[in-house]
Amino acid sequence: MLRYLLIISVMFSFSLSFAKNIKQDDGDVIKLDLNKAIEFAIKNNEDLKIAKYNKQIADEQLNEAWGSAVFPEIKGSVNYRRSLKKGVMTFDTPLFSGQFPIGTDNTMTASLSLDQPLFTGALFIAIRVAKTYTEIAGKIYDASKGEIFVNVQKAYYGYLLSREVLKLSEQNLQLAENNLKDTETMWNAGMVSEYDFVRAKVQVQNLVPEVEQAENTLQLSENLLKLITGIDYSQNIEISDSFSYKELQTGDKDAYLNELLTRNHTLKQLELEEKLRDDVVSARFATHFPSLYAYGSWQAEAQENDSRSFNKWRYMNSSTVGLNLKIPIFNGFQTTAQVQQAKLDYKISAENYSKTKKALRNHLQESLLNLQNNKSKVTAYGASIDQAKLAYDIAQKRFNSGVGTQLEIVDAMVALTRSKVNYFNGIYEYFISYAKLQQLLGIETL
Repeated sequence: MLRYLLIISVMFSFSLSFAKNIKQDDGDVIKLDLNKAIEFAIKNNEDLKIAKYNKQIADEQLNEAWGSAVFPEIKGSVNYRRSLKKGVMTFDTPLFSGQFPIGTDNTMTASLSLDQPLFTGALFIAIRVAKTYTEIAGKIYDASKGEIFVNVQKAYYGYLLSREVLKLSEQNLQLAENNLKDTETMWNAGMVSEYDFVRAKVQVQNLVPEVEQAENTLQLSENLLKLITGIDYSQNIEISDSFSYKELQTGDKDAYLNELLTRNHTLKQLELEEKLRDDVVSARFATHFPSLYAYGSWQAEAQENDSRSFNKWRYMNSSTVGLNLKIPIFNGFQTTAQVQQAKLDYKISAENYSKTKKALRNHLQESLLNLQNNKSKVTAYGASIDQAKLAYDIAQKRFNSGVGTQLEIVDAMVALTRSKVNYFNGIYEYFISYAKLQQLLGIETL
């Protein structure tokens, strides 16, 4: 039980935080099962919300890339100028000299310009990069969702385990109290020694704090479950599921390996990152090529003095169209260096993908072995409970017959308790190892 308390404490310390808590009216009880707990957590988890917002940002960046690479840029402006002091023009000739004011009191200009990219080296590469980045953001969201899936199961099964441990502690205390009553009766009748009577009392006293510790552990487990699912601490919850072993469906190693390579979120992220780095190499190299833009402009301008009213101003229109060809010639080898850097980044991403792929293969094998080992533990611990129960009954009968001692009863009860706790811990570890396997394979269904 001390081991499990440590597990609960660590889980509570490193648990996720949530922005929105679920709270119903006072007196209402939320009936919770595993599917509903996962549903609450996915709805309220802050990290998942952040991942979702980042994905939306990536979607908008894709729209931005389309706007800059394909669609024209149109700008309009209106400018008004008031002359506080007009400039002058000086004439100095052999026949005539003098200064004359230039300009008008008011100048109004309206203009419209258009720039349309016709060809650039990275015209559509930027769109591919933005699209790949969007897909990466989607995989990050899926990975966050998978992490929540595992954390909820840890908290949910942890709560069920804590509840069983509390029941076990209360049962042990009840057995110890019954044993104390029987021993006291036998001691008063002179059938057992005072040592046996004192040992029975000590056993009861030792079990009282264990029950209290189990109650605290159950409360911690409940708080952790509420925290992960976004349920308010003051809200009452009810879980009717029993904590019993059930064999979960598993497949063969080859099928799991295929799922790992096609669905694992981390591997898909690295695969997309490798693709992204390859596109960046192409984009950097494309800056060697010329760029061709079409442009057009329209302008209307009025220059009037105060003597003419605003509604009678005279506007002169002008318009132009043309092509702008930009040819890169030399920039101090900057483009070449950028291309080489992009190529090295691509090689690094390829190595990371290869390394992660090998590590995940090993992780898959480890997960399958752990799952099988935990399954064997549950079977073994389940069988040991029957043996420990038989040993306890024999010790009880021996003591009642005057042949055994209280020490035998205590030892038998400790062995029975250890067998049951090991069995429940085995069930918990089996369920969690299966949940981690599902996360590794990118599966988010129960």
